[in-house]
Amino acid sequence: MSPSIDTRVAIVGGGITGLAAASWLELDHGIDDAVVLEASDRAGGKIRSELEAGHTVEGGPQGFLDNAPDTLELARRVGLGGALVPAADASADRFILRAGRLRAVPTSPVSFATSDLLPLGGRLRVFAEPFARRRPDGDESVFDFAARRIGRVAAEVLVDSMVTGVFAGDSRRLSLAATFPRMAAMEAEHGSLTRALVARMRAARRSGGRSAGPAGPGGTLHTFDGGMELLPRRLADRLGDRLRSETAVLGIGRDPTGLILETGSGPVRARRVLLALPADRAARLLAGLAPDAAEPLAAIPTVPIAVVMASYADPGAFGRPVDGFGFLVPRAENAGILGTLYCHSIFPGQAPAPRLFLRTMIGGAREPGLAGLGDDALVGSVRAAHARILGRDPDPDRVWIVRWAEGISQYTIGHLDRVAAAERAARAAGIELAGSPYRGVSVNDCIRQARAAAGRLAATS
Repeated sequence: MSPSIDTRVAIVGGGITGLAAASWLELDHGIDDAVVLEASDRAGGKIRSELEAGHTVEGGPQGFLDNAPDTLELARRVGLGGALVPAADASADRFILRAGRLRAVPTSPVSFATSDLLPLGGRLRVFAEPFARRRPDGDESVFDFAARRIGRVAAEVLVDSMVTGVFAGDSRRLSLAATFPRMAAMEAEHGSLTRALVARMRAARRSGGRSAGPAGPGGTLHTFDGGMELLPRRLADRLGDRLRSETAVLGIGRDPTGLILETGSGPVRARRVLLALPADRAARLLAGLAPDAAEPLAAIPTVPIAVVMASYADPGAFGRPVDGFGFLVPRAENAGILGTLYCHSIFPGQAPAPRLFLRTMIGGAREPGLAGLGDDALVGSVRAAHARILGRDPDPDRVWIVRWAEGISQYTIGHLDRVAAAERAARAAGIELAGSPYRGVSVNDCIRQARAAAGRLAATS
């Protein structure tokens, strides 16, 4: 057993949140002795990139948007500015499956008016958004918000697809304030999404920037040369032996000098602790020390996800162009998949030209059992969906499958109240919480939360 470790800050969890928090402590606050404890033999959490046969196979996030400053700043400050790779212009075209056909997501109010993405009545209801009834008191689901503001048809097609793409979740169960806080703020500030979008477009024109539009959030998707895992690998390398892999934390206690983390290789003593873990694991560690934090954390669910990546040597394998960002599938289409990204079109360097390289998501809140299917059944489900949607079922030359049993945290109704209660109780015990279970599931969200947590830890450690 190794001797005990004494440190100002111990970070439990070596995913992107934990690694970024340790980096922000050093970069922003000069604290260079924080220790990161990771149970597995590999840091980075769900960010997993494998290079095989000329393909960049992403097991987790495909990239991050450049519309949030912290991720770009972190990458540049650790020397990865030159490794940033923006998505190709061709990936701007996005599609949604409706009534069995892929339909382009319009990029302006004019194109939306003539689009076949929604039937005429659905489009007219969207344009009536400024006259929608006001928000009721209390937390509201994403679906109820959308149905109230832009109509039930748009909620079932547009918004259900958006929720699928970000959370793989059920828009009828997820909290608007927790999942899409900007939408809630837009309504609160302007009284109407339409008026808010007009105000943002005017502000963007004045500043020469880009604003969010009907096709999705503002900003450009980025990755790194060699894949998303380049960032956590660089952060891990900078930590050196302050990153302790294969060091599971078994419990947390307290003595007069501070917090004591029990591990299989000896105790770790720290003034302050950051838990950058899935909510259920954080709940187990806090059950004895901060039970008022453990209970709300245990109520934060996750949904399983399976990712199937397939490569096709023939660029005409589907008998039709396969260009753009890809497509999402609303619940009503019952297609057996959540959506497919066209990786060869988004980041052309991630597959040898002229191959097609598709990434399909399965499971989520909609059909969680599908994520646990065997390899052959998963591939069969993807091929059947592609035959229906893209028109053909060609044999892929290569297939990669990644499964996440705890795929994506679900911010159900009351989520922000639960998180606030957990944070209060944990902080009273000297512990911070950060990561995808709490205030955003994207890479940008995790790195932003990590920076905020680092600031609080630096101020009190």
